[in-house]
Amino acid sequence: RKVEEAPVEALFERPLHPYTRGLIGSIPRLEDAELDAIEHKRLAEIPGMVPSLKEDVPGCLFAPRCGFAQARCHAEYPPLEDKGAGHSVACWEAERVGAAAP
Repeated sequence: RKVEEAPVEALFERPLHPYTRGLIGSIPRLEDAELDAIEHKRLAEIPGMVPSLKEDVPGCLFAPRCGFAQARCHAEYPPLEDKGAGHSVACWEAERVGAAAP
């Protein structure tokens, strides 16, 4: 299932899904390359395990690994909603995710 779709610049500036935030956070940055070599800094990682494709999960597949998840996230899969300017996201907590510091 698609969890987020947006123009590239908007997606990198303000991801609205926690999984997108996690993926972007795990990208090595060129400006950090020299610092990383000195400090051996680890990349950010997405916690937890990916659920089995054999499991029938009623809610968001990312909910068990998400710091923004609420009870509803575990019980009901969110629809892909248009947030304007070509940005769509399937997340009950999209506003909180978007407002959080990267």
